[in-house]
Amino acid sequence: MGDFINFKKIKNVVVALTLFVSVSVIIGWLFGIRRILSVIPDGPTMKFNTALLFLLLSFGLFASLKEINWYRFFNTIIACVILFIGLVTLSQYHLDFSLYIDNLFTQDTYSTELPGRMSQATALCFTLMGIGLLGIDAKSVHLKKITQYILLAVTSISWVATVAYILQIPEESKIFWLNSMAIHTSVLFFILSHAFSLKNPSLGFTGLVTGIYEGSNLMRLLLPYIVVLPLILSYLLLNISNNYQIDGGFGIVVYTVVSTVISIVYISIISLGLNKSDLRRKELEVSLRSSNQELVNFKQALDDSSIVAITDAHDTIHYVNNKFCETSKFEREELIGKTHRIVNSGYHTAEFFKEIWSTITSGKVWVGEIKNKAKDGQLYWVHTSIVPFKNDLGEIYQYLSIRQDITKKKEAEELLSSQYIPTLERKNKELENFVFIASHDLQEPLHSVKSLVELLENEYKDKLDETANEYLTFISKATTRMSDLIKALLDYTRIGGKKHLEKVDCNEIMTEIKADLSNYIARTNTTITIEKLPEINAYRTELRLLFQNLINNAIKFSKKDVLPYVHISAQRKGEHWRFAVKDNGIGIAEEDQAKIFAIFYRLHSRTEYEGTGIGLSHCQKIVQLFGGGIWVESLPNEGSIFYFTIPINII
Repeated sequence: MGDFINFKKIKNVVVALTLFVSVSVIIGWLFGIRRILSVIPDGPTMKFNTALLFLLLSFGLFASLKEINWYRFFNTIIACVILFIGLVTLSQYHLDFSLYIDNLFTQDTYSTELPGRMSQATALCFTLMGIGLLGIDAKSVHLKKITQYILLAVTSISWVATVAYILQIPEESKIFWLNSMAIHTSVLFFILSHAFSLKNPSLGFTGLVTGIYEGSNLMRLLLPYIVVLPLILSYLLLNISNNYQIDGGFGIVVYTVVSTVISIVYISIISLGLNKSDLRRKELEVSLRSSNQELVNFKQALDDSSIVAITDAHDTIHYVNNKFCETSKFEREELIGKTHRIVNSGYHTAEFFKEIWSTITSGKVWVGEIKNKAKDGQLYWVHTSIVPFKNDLGEIYQYLSIRQDITKKKEAEELLSSQYIPTLERKNKELENFVFIASHDLQEPLHSVKSLVELLENEYKDKLDETANEYLTFISKATTRMSDLIKALLDYTRIGGKKHLEKVDCNEIMTEIKADLSNYIARTNTTITIEKLPEINAYRTELRLLFQNLINNAIKFSKKDVLPYVHISAQRKGEHWRFAVKDNGIGIAEEDQAKIFAIFYRLHSRTEYEGTGIGLSHCQKIVQLFGGGIWVESLPNEGSIFYFTIPINII
């Protein structure tokens, strides 16, 4: 297709040039404009028949581009007309008779010998062009190759005639069948023969020049030198010989020496370039061998450790390694050409596989656990990663599946679940009931104490001295703190109860938190910035409490005379989302950073910063519930960044 496009690009130029010259010459004959007929003063003229056949060749060049039968039929008629006139003209020369076609359309009054008749070289070139026009669309590749060499013959003849004009060789010194070919005739033959040969650019001499291999590259480098240098040297030699009367033998010696020197220099330059290319090629070969060895090692390591399969875009298996066969109990021949339905255990739902396909067809990697069935009916679990591969067009053309057998791990989890989970759940339930009852029993006397203090303040405030009133205030604040601690402890024990995972948009969570804390944010003049956060599988209430506690702490532990600033962001790190809550607060010393997550642990007195000391413990328990981790990076007076991770696939 690329070759055809190249031919089309130059076709318009060549067709336009041929039409212009041929029509101009026809007009010149009809109106007697000698200058158009012979570009060189008193030189050979382009005959009317020659211009007419060039006009037909321009139509043929245009028609040869069209892959339509009508155009091909039209092209065949043109080729036959050109071939007929060319052969008739040649026969008139060699059989010494006239068919009166030379002056059929107009009378040649400029030529003294055989007026109106094109030269033998011109007639031969038209004959060959007619044959070439018939052969360029042949079905046989062999015929197309022959056509390419026929067109090359036309190129050679026209080049000889053109060179004779460039070197200003007198007509009487030319070969008799070339002496009456006009300069624009030879140039048009040269251009047209090249244009037609580009219809099949991969064949013949044209294929050698336009090829992609080193030989073709060398030909392209040498061809300009081979064509141009002899022409320039010959032109200079003839001019020097004519103007300075230099002996012809000495001129040939000079020609030979200069040609040899220039050839050595030019070929040396090309050789140096080829040497560099060859050195680079060898370096690439060494690098490629090294890369191939690394790939072999990687493949061996992968085959030894994992179950590997390669499928096409429709899940048809094209490759499996030995470990796949060992685990599935199928022979390789039984698997190739099948889909993964052959190991489907029926354990997973259609929605499960629909989600897998939705992920991988979007170009993303899917990671998860699948329960399969071997040929003998035995069930086994595999941790699976499915990686899609795309071609240059961005289309997925195959999938690589890498699996590890985790059957023993799953069996151990099931055993652990069956033996210990019920007991653990019962103990947790008992502990939660105990904390609830204890909290209720503790809250009751606290409410009574607080009510009595309020009663004393209302009834006896004026009768008690200042010290007694201060003691009542201390008692009231202490009961309030105790009540808050009991409530926080109760909330702490409730984290991790039976809940259902759901899709949670963290951006919505942040919007809700900002609305809840709007008064606090406004009162403290806090600025909160939030990057685009992901949508994850999580427990919504716990996730909201996690963010809210971290943001509350960031605002609470701000520096004096500095407006609080909080920034929330998230990044994907492997199979986890890593969230960050950054502030410009008072910071935390390195030796205290591991202690702050302990329950009821406080770094500051209550007079400095209020609170129960259980907020970060809440955060740690929530993150552990998700299967992630939480930590802080901080320096005193330079703010803090609290990081926590949540797995992308929470089990």
